[in-house]
Amino acid sequence: MIKLITEHYDEVLQIIGAVVALATLVVKLTPTQKDDNVLAQIIRVLSALSLCNADGSFIGKAAK
Repeated sequence: MIKLITEHYDEVLQIIGAVVALATLVVKLTPTQKDDNVLAQIIRVLSALSLCNADGSFIGKAAK
């Protein structure tokens, strides 16, 4: 499984990005806040796993 991911990491990242974009669209169309909170937690986890923060700084440096 790891070999598959390392060989196709570009595609894996594109799929993850597309899923998050679609989920964001669906969440914004719904009137409840519960799904907004779930998506925010998922994005927080994905940010923690990324190599850089949303502001462009690298992990280990404080985000502004």
